[in-house]
Amino acid sequence: MMTQFSPDDHLAFIGKILSLYTHEQKNHLAIINESAGLLGDMIEFSETLKSLPETGQILDIIKSIDAQIKRSSEMAKALNSFGHRMDTALCLLSVNDCVKEVLALLHRALAQKRITIEGDYAADMAAITGSPSTLQLLVFKAVTRVAEENAHINIKTFNTDDSAIISITPGIPVDFMEDSDYFKPMRAVTINGREINIIIPLK
Repeated sequence: MMTQFSPDDHLAFIGKILSLYTHEQKNHLAIINESAGLLGDMIEFSETLKSLPETGQILDIIKSIDAQIKRSSEMAKALNSFGHRMDTALCLLSVNDCVKEVLALLHRALAQKRITIEGDYAADMAAITGSPSTLQLLVFKAVTRVAEENAHINIKTFNTDDSAIISITPGIPVDFMEDSDYFKPMRAVTINGREINIIIPLK
């Protein structure tokens, strides 16, 4: 009989591959960074090399490489963390971290459309037990649905007595939650057509 794999098994597989790949990528970036730094030091401490007319230009290129390495490392770190979110179906998670991670991974797509994001993340957000990958899918769907050219999106997190809330303005119809069983116990509601609230029960 053929083994049946659940959606969680598929997510764990994807997450493991992403984590392994990005870990290796970070190692390569570290080696490139060390090599660029060594080259810069060689120029700085060599009177012969410092006297060359192209030295200033070379140092500028090294600085540019360093900046790109830092940006790539940040992206690899976000992707690695995103992959680890899929390791387990349920875990203790930070709502703020999950939201910020999705936005970091969407940075390029949002920048291409000249979309700005303003975040207001409550410092006292309760840690919740849930599915981080499912929560991130909800945030992804909500943000990309309102991500029109030159849009300004406001994202706010806060607690109520029994829930953690992610509020996204402007709002949209929540038709992307038609398969509601997949997202339970989380739910999303549109408030007066102006904002969408993703509600995560604390109990």
